[in-house]
Amino acid sequence: MNLELKNKLKEFIKTPQLFEVLLQENINQNIYNEFDINSNERTLGNLNNQVVRVLGLREIDENFYGLIEFGANIIGWTILENSIFIHPKKLESVKIDFDTFTTPEFNREVNIHKDLVLSLKGRLLTSKSFIEVNGKQLEMIYLKGKFQGFVNPEDIIRGIDTADHINLDENVQLYRDSNLVIDQESVGEAIKATVTLVFPQLNLAKLSTENQTSWVNLDELEYDASHLNVKTAQLQENFIQMQTNERKKTKSIIESLLKRQIELEKNIDKYEARLNRVENLYNNLRNSKLGKIQVAIWERRGK
Repeated sequence: MNLELKNKLKEFIKTPQLFEVLLQENINQNIYNEFDINSNERTLGNLNNQVVRVLGLREIDENFYGLIEFGANIIGWTILENSIFIHPKKLESVKIDFDTFTTPEFNREVNIHKDLVLSLKGRLLTSKSFIEVNGKQLEMIYLKGKFQGFVNPEDIIRGIDTADHINLDENVQLYRDSNLVIDQESVGEAIKATVTLVFPQLNLAKLSTENQTSWVNLDELEYDASHLNVKTAQLQENFIQMQTNERKKTKSIIESLLKRQIELEKNIDKYEARLNRVENLYNNLRNSKLGKIQVAIWERRGK
């Protein structure tokens, strides 16, 4: 069993909380119904190598069962034994330095074969978690909330969140995107603006005004970014960030559970109604003239 995962599961049995894992289990192992852990629904199949959220834990006969959610759908209970624990970290806006970038071999091992250079070059990305594989940290990169792949931390350019106020001149060239490609209409007159995100290494900043969000080359601004420090230390686990993120998702999870429960209850009512109809039809037929004759024939044959 994955020792790191085992230790985390023991911890979360005592202090329950939501967390994520990269599934690395036997593709033929069972997934059980979320309302009845004795009812087999399906096998793991192509869910292996996917990032799933664990909504609950049970320890049965020294095995840990996790209630997993994938793609906003509650899948069911399955054994967690060899999967990789996903460490939450401080949420960061990032870009990838493709001048130094090399694709981690681990991506191919978990069937991530997309060309990250082609799909992510220049894009504004999010980093919110990492894994540890063979003693090495790999950062998990997201584009508009969708997981893209694993990247070496040294290949990531990190943005710095700020809330610095500046005077924005009407002559400053503004852009709609972080690649500084699509022009945005400049402000009509000098106004107050807030610098919300800075990439010192890229000479890039994100601005917020009363009416819009814009991107700008730092050279265009009267703004000194020297007080901003980019941290390059080893990635640190941050459960406060995870709990903040999960708090936002709790409502949708509860709604999903209630929906499944309602569907289950509706099915029970439907099956009971069908059984009652069959029973009524049987009784009506048995009590009919033809039915009484048939019952009499069966009774004679029985003798």
